[in-house]
Amino acid sequence: MKISRRSLIRGSVALAASGFAGLRPNPAFAATGERKFIFFYASGGWDVTSVFDPHFDAYGVEMDDLAEPGQAGNIPYVAGADRLNVTRYLQRWGSRTAFVNGVNAHSVGHDSAQQFVMTGTSASSYADWPTVLAARAVGDYPLPHVVFGGPSFPGTMGSAVVRAGGGTLLDLLDASIVGYADESAPILQTPSDSMIDAFVHGRTAQYVAERRGGGRVRGESLLSNFDRAMELEGRRFEAGLTDLGSTMVDQGVKAAEMMRLGLCRCAMIGIDGGFDTHGEPSQAALFDEFFAALDGIMEHLASTPGSTTPTLADEVVVVAMSEFGRTPMYNGGNGRDHWPFGSVLVAGSGIRGNRVVGRTDDGLVAVPIDFSTGEASDNGDDLNCENIGATLLKLGGIDPETHLPGVQVVDALLR
Repeated sequence: MKISRRSLIRGSVALAASGFAGLRPNPAFAATGERKFIFFYASGGWDVTSVFDPHFDAYGVEMDDLAEPGQAGNIPYVAGADRLNVTRYLQRWGSRTAFVNGVNAHSVGHDSAQQFVMTGTSASSYADWPTVLAARAVGDYPLPHVVFGGPSFPGTMGSAVVRAGGGTLLDLLDASIVGYADESAPILQTPSDSMIDAFVHGRTAQYVAERRGGGRVRGESLLSNFDRAMELEGRRFEAGLTDLGSTMVDQGVKAAEMMRLGLCRCAMIGIDGGFDTHGEPSQAALFDEFFAALDGIMEHLASTPGSTTPTLADEVVVVAMSEFGRTPMYNGGNGRDHWPFGSVLVAGSGIRGNRVVGRTDDGLVAVPIDFSTGEASDNGDDLNCENIGATLLKLGGIDPETHLPGVQVVDALLR
């Protein structure tokens, strides 16, 4: 009879559980009803006047020549013959989508603004929003936060982050990574490899059963990692982990499938193209390509059954952002420079769609808003990037006060 590595390790789990009182294996599981998150990031600073924040009659904002006013339900946007996929997306998914305008990034430097919009602070110890959501999840996911591309600030929660590129994760799991060494290294055959795994798992289980305090915690963590490795190795083909794809649609669909199977809670995907366009008059082509991909991903979410809801679109939150916006007026090179006020797109589960939250004036400067309505208000408050983070944490079932004390949630975005 052929004995697989997986069956041997599973056998050792059962043996350890029966042989040592109090031991309870901790297999990976996805918590029922827990929202998942797919983040898209446009590196460079996107021009919000290309789609999100139209100002056709403003004295202090220059709109590009091909731009036209567009309206999808309650969402005004920038349309045009070079933005047909933007219009298609909003016509199909506007009811599930909200634009957030006038978000202050606190900086016009790429690195510092990127850290602010992803973590709400300049402190390096703070993890970004997807990492916090993954690390503090109720479910125990084998791949808590998968980074296909784009920024990652793991802070003190690096154990929750997995880089998807290059296949390194799978190579580590099946030990084929030893073949990449400059000097030849012995590669164990499957039976021997499995016996070693089973032995280590059994000895760790014995150690856990006999210890208390920190030693037991560390031992349980090792056992949990064994369980996660078994889960991934056994489901690598089911989840399509051997072919992660390279396009935004490929990666978005792959992330959704991993979420459907309970393998991950969060994913980060880089938006194609360079948005640091100091010498280009329009970012329309970049936005049109992104919205075409986003349309395909939303179609997949809306047509795929969820684990506890009719579709994945009822379980997954889609977030798209950049580090900041671009200046309202063209520079001498007929392009736009860095500007601290940007826009964020949110869609899907728990989002109050068909609306625009936040406002900018005729000079593209954010104005105070009422956080309960999203409308401009003289008695309102400034909308900052940390408010977006607090809102995402609340959507994910995490009390924002435990991570961002005193930071308001944008309730206008939440259903």
